[in-house]
Amino acid sequence: RNFDYEEIHKGKRIKEEHTDDFTSFVGPAYLSSRNGNFQSSSSSRYRSGKDQIQAAGELPKIPKPEPCKILFEMVAGPPYFFYGSVANLSHESWTKVSQFLYAVEPEFVNTQFFSALIRKEGYAHNLPTEKRFHIHPKSPLSIEEAIPHSKKWWPSWDTRKQLSCINSETSGISQLCDRLGRILVNSQGLLSVEQQTDILHHCRTLNLVWVGHHKLSPMEPEYLEQILGYPLHYTQDAEWSLADRLQSLKHSFQTDTLGYHLSVLKSMYPGGLRLLSLYCGIGSGVVSIESSPVKQNILKKWWQNTEQTGELVQIEDIQKVSSKKLEHLINRFGGFDLIVCQNPTGNTSKISKLDAEDGDCIAGFDFTSFYEFVRILQRVRNTMGRNG
Repeated sequence: RNFDYEEIHKGKRIKEEHTDDFTSFVGPAYLSSRNGNFQSSSSSRYRSGKDQIQAAGELPKIPKPEPCKILFEMVAGPPYFFYGSVANLSHESWTKVSQFLYAVEPEFVNTQFFSALIRKEGYAHNLPTEKRFHIHPKSPLSIEEAIPHSKKWWPSWDTRKQLSCINSETSGISQLCDRLGRILVNSQGLLSVEQQTDILHHCRTLNLVWVGHHKLSPMEPEYLEQILGYPLHYTQDAEWSLADRLQSLKHSFQTDTLGYHLSVLKSMYPGGLRLLSLYCGIGSGVVSIESSPVKQNILKKWWQNTEQTGELVQIEDIQKVSSKKLEHLINRFGGFDLIVCQNPTGNTSKISKLDAEDGDCIAGFDFTSFYEFVRILQRVRNTMGRNG
């Protein structure tokens, strides 16, 4: 049975509404609609992370759609693929991704248009770009919306509206908050410019929020889950520490942003779609390839709690997914409509020195894992092409 797209995460439902295109490309886009009527999408030249990520509240003007090139027929239809990264990969890494994904050029989007988080996410895909829409209810668009009770403690000189990052460090944070609190108390709120600058620096880099009079505290995972669009306590597991939860959330997609790009599939697959997911951590479905037992358990609990229809198949080791295994899965499910892969940023510590020396790891890009995705994608597309 099929994956219930409408229940991508509990509490969210699909609602169409007119919207501008919030994305940009590293050059001409190569995207098309399912029926072969090639569409246009916005484009702009690649910009550095500082240019791409604007300060909170200073939203850049959305570029108007421009004509784009035609994608080759061999790439233009299902099974669709979607490769994404929340890490700030280098231009060289994205060039490598494009070379192995049929010359599809990556699309970048700032999550600040969809949530209270300012972060650039990059995607390489062959999905249609027309008729995208937001999923509802929307996640909070500001820190105040996510933590309304903090407003009464928030000083006027702290002008943050959105998070500039997700911090996963926990060591020494409580001691730092105590030190900053003493500075605030001793100054009776009359801080020098240097003191304000120092406190704001820590607030921005460590996700510190105001929880009392002259009192700062790191943002709890529950609020980060809300900002990223996940259900409350989604990452809570007996085997995970606070640092584990924060690390997982740091490397997770912002679901409103992801849902906006996948929304085009709703009308194409009204009965649900067959999904093959690789390295997607705490969010995936149908056939999920994920090495972390805790992340597998989180997905399984979500699958059961949201009463998803269909069967969830979880596979631990991607290298054991042979051509024969893939053909078995294709026959079992009748093929796949979408193949999703997330750059396994959290696994970069496991990359061997040999891989790094050979150039397989470039600034957080795990090429060895990416190659496994390419292998599986090509095998699925070739097999379904023969069967079709």
